[in-house]
Amino acid sequence: MYLVCLYAENFRIFGAAPQKDGDEDASLSLDFGPATNVLVGENDSGKTAIIDAIRLCLLTTAADFYRITRDDFHVGPDGRAGSFKITCGFKGLTTEEQAVFLELLTTDDEGNVALYVTVKAELMDPLRPHRVAVTTRTGREGQGPALDGAARELLKATYLRPLRDAEAELRSGRGSRLSQILAGYPAMRAQGEDDFDEEEDSASTLVGILRRAERHISDNEAVRTARDDINAGYLQKFSIGSDVLRGEIGVAGDATLARALERLELTLFAGTGEGPGTAWVTTTPCSWRPNCSCSATAPSRPFC
Repeated sequence: MYLVCLYAENFRIFGAAPQKDGDEDASLSLDFGPATNVLVGENDSGKTAIIDAIRLCLLTTAADFYRITRDDFHVGPDGRAGSFKITCGFKGLTTEEQAVFLELLTTDDEGNVALYVTVKAELMDPLRPHRVAVTTRTGREGQGPALDGAARELLKATYLRPLRDAEAELRSGRGSRLSQILAGYPAMRAQGEDDFDEEEDSASTLVGILRRAERHISDNEAVRTARDDINAGYLQKFSIGSDVLRGEIGVAGDATLARALERLELTLFAGTGEGPGTAWVTTTPCSWRPNCSCSATAPSRPFC
């Protein structure tokens, strides 16, 4: 399946849909194709608002959390809107996908099946910008069953921040964005095996290499001296009875694939590429995620 449409009312720069004949339609109504879609526009034209609308509606696999605030509600001639609505529509569902989302699907008069996810947000207290009531339901108007559980998890998108933030986002660290991307890469599956051979001092997988590095770091004379000084001069003073407090210096407390990936970072080099004012939206699932069937590669799938 793929993201086929996005509707938004009273969200950021997008206003309300017409209530009667003659009213201006200030809402967002956007159609997508079944492959990579490119949004091109000047600053403050709504590109980021479109991406954030998809993030709010589908949620993302990233560890960060997007909090809806008062600033997300459209400000028009009559003041700030008290609520907004975002709808994402999916079509092209396979038989297996229809089975997974069976109770949540919408069927039109011609028998075409689609999945609509609608988020409605309402300001609870205008004086408290973070007091927002949010509901997520299915159906074009959000009148269907609530979206939760496995269905919610399967629809989560992978979000990469704008290129101006890419280098900072792809640095190493616990829960880093790069580690989340690489964790779903098929070639990484075999890297979780620990093949470190202490006798041969060899390793080929990431976990094995991490364990080998731990071994060499712990055997390093300077590290060993610093560790002994810390233990003897500081930590042992906090020991209670027979419980001796001691520490080890290393690059990973536990040699797992997650820890290995969190120590990787992507370094960017100058070269030709897309200029500013471009946003990418990929509407088809990528093969790195469960139940996906496309053959996309990472650089072409910033949002999938």
